[in-house]
Amino acid sequence: MTPPSVHSTAAASSVYAHRPRILDADTHMMEPVDWIASFADPEIRPRLAPFARGELAVQHIVDDAARRLAARRSDPAERARVEAEFMTMTYKGWHGLGAWDGAERARANDLLGFDAHLVFPTEAFNQVIAAKDDAVLVGGIEALNRGLASFCAADRRMMGAAYVRLGLGPARALSMLDDVIAQGYRVILIDTIPPAGGLSFTHPEYDRVWARIVEAGLAVTLHIGAEGGAYKPVPDAFFNNGRPRPGHGSGDAPTNALAYMGMPFNAQIFLAALVFDGVLERFPGLRIGVVELGATWMVSFLKHLDQSHRAFRRAQDLSHLTLKPSEYLQRQVKI
Repeated sequence: MTPPSVHSTAAASSVYAHRPRILDADTHMMEPVDWIASFADPEIRPRLAPFARGELAVQHIVDDAARRLAARRSDPAERARVEAEFMTMTYKGWHGLGAWDGAERARANDLLGFDAHLVFPTEAFNQVIAAKDDAVLVGGIEALNRGLASFCAADRRMMGAAYVRLGLGPARALSMLDDVIAQGYRVILIDTIPPAGGLSFTHPEYDRVWARIVEAGLAVTLHIGAEGGAYKPVPDAFFNNGRPRPGHGSGDAPTNALAYMGMPFNAQIFLAALVFDGVLERFPGLRIGVVELGATWMVSFLKHLDQSHRAFRRAQDLSHLTLKPSEYLQRQVKI
């Protein structure tokens, strides 16, 4: 993934960037209520999960954001006022500048002055992974990737992260890869937890998937909430503790202390499997970004990997590893 050489067109005095080259690893599109349906095939549209699980409060927020967007489009003075307040963080989420309007997002990118942005889906992703059967899941993923590609086409600085569901099996994953490669994607978002009874993503059957990713020059991202099912950083039983249960919004970011602690666990297991099962050995060109899952744990995790290798290399065959486990992650993973 090579970031585009695009520089801000905004006046230097209004640009937030404080150094020449900044790459933004985690931005989001905030999709409106009917967004994903507009990109879905006709037979899929009525079967998609409701936006924000049908919560009217969230829909009212989006409706208000849509009204404000319309005001900015029609009134230059209102647009100028909102731009002047851009970095105050007064307007966030669906109310943010360029939340789902591609042209307005390009202007927001000008004001930021960054060289490139990775762009992830938000509420539409939750609609997709809530699918009850594979046909709706696949159709939803196709719609999601079409829509994100359309949004990011407004500005070459935006590199969308297309969703490729490894848990649907190697053949389906390859088909999805071919689709997103044809759409011009350079970054993919993957699930980290194999389905119950399914193959590990490190099984030799998946080598053709990893090979295609490397061959196409795609960067792989892991992101909070993309685990292969409904996001659940800790088991529900931990909250059966005699205390009021902390609430959770419609997003994927944890809103309580225990969930925050559980954020990186699945990514850690996934990365360890890639190391110990030899995927990173076989595919040294595989590049992985760990996004919105914390970073402070990585130093101790690298030590833990090497300690595990020392403890078990005589109990199981790990002779296929030519580097220390920590060295694979240092070579191929950014966090």
